Amino acid sequence: MSILPLLIIVPFTFIILALFIHHVRIKNALSLILGLTNFALAFYILKIVHNAGMLKTQMGSWPAPYGITLVADRFSAFMIFISAIVFLAVTLYSIQSIDKERLKNNYFLFTYGILMGVNGSFIAGDIFNLYVWFEVMLMSSFILISFGGEKAQLEGSIKYLILNLISSFFFVAGIGILYGKMGSLNLADLALKFSRIGDFPSLFEPSLILLLVGFAIKGALFPFFFWLPASYHTPPPAVSALFAGLLTKVGIYSLIRIYTLFLHHYDYFWNPIILWMGILSMVIGVITATSQFDFRKILSFHIISQVGYVIIGLAFYTISGLAAAIFFLGHNMLSKTNAFLVAGWVHRERNTLSLKDLGDMFNKHTLWGILFFISAFSLAGLPPLSGFAGKYLIIKAGIESNQIIVAMVALFVGLFTLFSMTKIWIEVFWKNTKNEKNDSEQRIKSNGLPYRYMITASIILALSIIVMGVWAKPIAEFCETAATDLLNNQKYINFVLG
Repeated sequence: MSILPLLIIVPFTFIILALFIHHVRIKNALSLILGLTNFALAFYILKIVHNAGMLKTQMGSWPAPYGITLVADRFSAFMIFISAIVFLAVTLYSIQSIDKERLKNNYFLFTYGILMGVNGSFIAGDIFNLYVWFEVMLMSSFILISFGGEKAQLEGSIKYLILNLISSFFFVAGIGILYGKMGSLNLADLALKFSRIGDFPSLFEPSLILLLVGFAIKGALFPFFFWLPASYHTPPPAVSALFAGLLTKVGIYSLIRIYTLFLHHYDYFWNPIILWMGILSMVIGVITATSQFDFRKILSFHIISQVGYVIIGLAFYTISGLAAAIFFLGHNMLSKTNAFLVAGWVHRERNTLSLKDLGDMFNKHTLWGILFFISAFSLAGLPPLSGFAGKYLIIKAGIESNQIIVAMVALFVGLFTLFSMTKIWIEVFWKNTKNEKNDSEQRIKSNGLPYRYMITASIILALSIIVMGVWAKPIAEFCETAATDLLNNQKYINFVLG
């Protein structure tokens, strides 16, 4: 049996098991087992793909393009591996941060659904199955974001659901039109057929526009980002961290995949659109973040800004640009998730995330302060953390592509990111506060056993950020090989179609 289906079968099996288990400790243990098993699978697939180039499975032995194809190249294997780290860390964190009522009501079951949807999206070889896995993620994420029934949660979940349903409508409508005109849904087959078409066909324009809008909403790109900051700060912090680390990144992954397979044939039309979406996402996201005074809202707006970096790397459409986009995507998944985890701990300690009501956390909780410093200043792009390498690669690729102004905008946005992260650091960790209430109790909480899983989860991500920064060169070389494969899409077509 091929290993790729296990990325879907294993989470689905754990979903079935979770339905019959009612003891909270057993549910927690089951979740850790899934996180570790998924990590081992992801590492093994990354190792195989690094050596072999690609893996594929034809479900039911039906040949492509007629059957369902599961395929993993270096790009998707890299994304699966980073997602596995994020899922494992958030699972560990959730064991202590999520209240027992939610744990009893199958909180973890729906995180399994998100993992299954994320893994399925990364290995989907046809565009309809990509849509199916998006819907699996949407159903699971909507339940998680509304879990608990608090007023703020319900308000955020309604905004989240409505905008994502609109995205799904655009997505499936684009698929329908595309299938009606091309007679295929297999990504490799579509890429082959588009490569044989000369000029831009007006008949295909509506389908491609619908797909682009659908992925842009999922990825929270300008001008379709407004649902994200309205909803990501409302659920429990562990849920926010899981969403920030995985969900928008699947939308960006999908956009990169379809662009490199067939949209690039009409780059004179699509390239300016993609480039401006990336630039405006960067600028508007970071400027809006600087005006916020809520810990999680600042981080939420920075999600929009930082996916903009990935998109301009795609718009450069060079090996260095795509490699930088892939590296930056991996870095952001780790750094952003950990920043949300620290925000969740701050809320648990002080019962607020308003910067005006926080302060003096570093002296009382030094380790947590260090963990936030690593995540925040990686997002800001300080060496030797992963964010420095990511932004350096993006700016370098822009200069090499003769996009000097865009590279300077990316550098300018990085300064504003540094300002936002410094603001959080000063207001939450460094500022002196007169509120000494429950100080001794807080020390017991943070230094004693109750936080051991939460802090271990954050340490895992912080170490991953440092490793990605210190060993940036070999990781960037892997991303460069993945980018070369994406640009040489004939290799993907030949592999899938045989």
